[in-house]
Amino acid sequence: MKKSVVALLVALCVALPAVASADKVVQILLQQREIRSQSESSTGAYSRFDREELDRMHAAQDRIFALLDGVSSLDQLSASEQVEVFNSIEVVKAVISGNEADRQKCWREHKLGSTIPKTRCATIAEIQQISEGAQQWKGEASICGNMGDGVDCGGNARDSIGSR
Repeated sequence: MKKSVVALLVALCVALPAVASADKVVQILLQQREIRSQSESSTGAYSRFDREELDRMHAAQDRIFALLDGVSSLDQLSASEQVEVFNSIEVVKAVISGNEADRQKCWREHKLGSTIPKTRCATIAEIQQISEGAQQWKGEASICGNMGDGVDCGGNARDSIGSR
């Protein structure tokens, strides 16, 4: 009796994540279909959006529908496809909320020295801040680029002839 209870608990623990993942697929599809049907009518909660925003949202939803077609669990998707589903859902959320800067964007990348790709995410605002910081840093002159001030690349003072 004790062994059968343990076996049942182990079977439930293994099956629950698959059921939870299947429920997520169903929930995602139901939610996106409801948003799509409401946004295609000219009245209602989505009537405030212009055609460009709706087209952007519908394109993201089309991607979600294509990726989840015939899928019963998110685990059936590759890691890259899971990232695509997440990013597409984030586009829909950003359009609805009207807040592009807080939209999460994920991507797969290899960490230095590893062949195993990892998923990384950041908001659009964070990505822009990093990009602007890199552009600023790239534009600043380095010590070596400023050798006319009497300093060599090692930070040593030089006289006007170039000797120490």
